[in-house]
Amino acid sequence: MRTTTSAIHRRLFSLLPSALAIGLALVAGRAHAQGTPADPNAPPAEPPQKVVESSPLAEQQLEQIRKMVSSMPKVFEFDGYVRSGIGINVKGGDQDAFQAPGAFSKYRLGNETETYGEIGLTANWINPDHSDAWFKTKIKLAAVAPRNSTFDVLGAIAYREAYAEAGHVIESHPETTFWAGQRFYRRRDVHISDFFFNDMSGYGAGFQDMKVGEKMKLSVAYLGGSIDATPADIGRLAKNTFDLRLSDIPVGSGNLELWLIPTLAARGNSTVNNRSGFGGGVFYFVPMMGGFNEISAEFGAGGAANLSTGIDTGIASGGWLARVVDRAMVQLNPQTSMMWTGVVQFDNRDGSPAGTTDSGLGNLWFSAGARPVYNFTKYTAIAVEGGIDVVKPQTDGSPTGFLGKVTVAPMIRPAMDFWARPEIRAYVTFAAWNQGAKDIATTSMSGPIGGAAFANDTFGVTAGVQAESWW
Repeated sequence: MRTTTSAIHRRLFSLLPSALAIGLALVAGRAHAQGTPADPNAPPAEPPQKVVESSPLAEQQLEQIRKMVSSMPKVFEFDGYVRSGIGINVKGGDQDAFQAPGAFSKYRLGNETETYGEIGLTANWINPDHSDAWFKTKIKLAAVAPRNSTFDVLGAIAYREAYAEAGHVIESHPETTFWAGQRFYRRRDVHISDFFFNDMSGYGAGFQDMKVGEKMKLSVAYLGGSIDATPADIGRLAKNTFDLRLSDIPVGSGNLELWLIPTLAARGNSTVNNRSGFGGGVFYFVPMMGGFNEISAEFGAGGAANLSTGIDTGIASGGWLARVVDRAMVQLNPQTSMMWTGVVQFDNRDGSPAGTTDSGLGNLWFSAGARPVYNFTKYTAIAVEGGIDVVKPQTDGSPTGFLGKVTVAPMIRPAMDFWARPEIRAYVTFAAWNQGAKDIATTSMSGPIGGAAFANDTFGVTAGVQAESWW
């Protein structure tokens, strides 16, 4: 539960007398030790006294005060994320990413080709009643640039968050928070592939983390989405999703989360389909080896088949998507950490039925990869990231595409933890793919794998430098 300003103030004031006494004793001791200029008219000096030294208890109290002051809510908080760098391909041109056509993500280390950043500002409103209730307003902007030159024109600027939140407003449920606006909502991602497999971010309102029983928590939100298409019969298409979650359910050594997203939408005319639907999932999180392992299963049908708040006009009647994701991060020893993932997904959002020239099982995407990081010293490390993606379109007779990628990246960073940032990296990336992946890319018009430099190849190499940071 969030520590409130008034509670911190009360605790801080209770420690002030001890802090003042300790401080005065230290000052007096230091002044006595340093002495004063000699006065010829002064009486003989007293024998030197032992300098007053602080006790371990006094140091602990001072450290506690320092921590409390630093943790006090700030009127304004600044947070953000940025990644930026430059890379070239082995033929001398600018770097393009290696990504399997039909895959929802790519393994990102040494494989990102843009500058991207997020800047957030939070205003914490001081409660004039000095009660435990708290309020805040947050705004976050994102920008992306193609890293062309020193004065890089932004390709896009986007609102990512703009919402207000309040907490401790119900005495019987002080842990419950309420919000409205646009926000990142209950996001889960595989960091090494930047795959946000559970992301209901968008516009809406709701409450979070209301206790149910001893440990379980209930979160409920309404989230809306729309697009600019304007069918004559209903105006702009709109989608209404209700996000219902019961989390922190104790199961074995971990926690379970249950998720439902009933979705309501008025049907559009023949120009654009706009359908209602349903979806949900289950997530099982287990702490392990200084980190965690989480396995999840998700399913969405109809308007909820994209498992997000946005409208996907490509979803047909009977369309659905199902996926299983495993992700883990472990600290194997003080010098070695690692993240790994595995994904199996069937995507039948176009609604192709079984018994036709299509399989009816949807487009298959399988992915598996890992990024171990070894620290030579506290500040120097090397990361090796490897991953494979297999894609199989559901059309009978279609090829199976394969892409494998390995990156080696020496780096400098502030600690040995996997999440330590900023990281300053150099990297070399190797990728290989088969003819089937090339054929799928051609059919889907997604562009050649690795860009024009490797349009006629099934192997590519790139190298570059990059910084990544969050705060």
